Amino acid sequence: MARIPKAPQLKVVDGTFRKDRDSHGAAVEMGLPDCPVWLPKNAKKYWKKIGPELAKSGLIAKVDSAMFSAHCDSVGKFEEVTRLLAELDDCLEKTPQGFTVQSAMFTVRNKLWDQVKSSAQEFGLSPVARSKVKVSDQKQLPFGGWDEI
Repeated sequence: MARIPKAPQLKVVDGTFRKDRDSHGAAVEMGLPDCPVWLPKNAKKYWKKIGPELAKSGLIAKVDSAMFSAHCDSVGKFEEVTRLLAELDDCLEKTPQGFTVQSAMFTVRNKLWDQVKSSAQEFGLSPVARSKVKVSDQKQLPFGGWDEI
């Protein structure tokens, strides 16, 4: 499995930031971006529920709109498809030859769940992802003098 690069702010907190190897990255304005009008109703509901928590924790920036929109959209669609697959029989289909196979909607649901899990990692929205993120109460993590090194 490939290593996921760490944000420079996390390297400062962990004490592994090196000026000769790392840059502080682009300075971006932290905070919740505006919710896109094209998001479906249930995705907007999720945005309004989770977005302020991410902003309060300093885990989302104004420029993260596209990524967070995709995450919310995947969550919304996952909810819709899951509602359609209310019973186990809804997850199965019969082929013209009479064989029982996994339904296309179940496959779509699984793909959406993979998208939700992968995008959730970007924002620390899982217990494992949160265990790797340490943030201060401030909007931007201070570099605490480490940028002088």
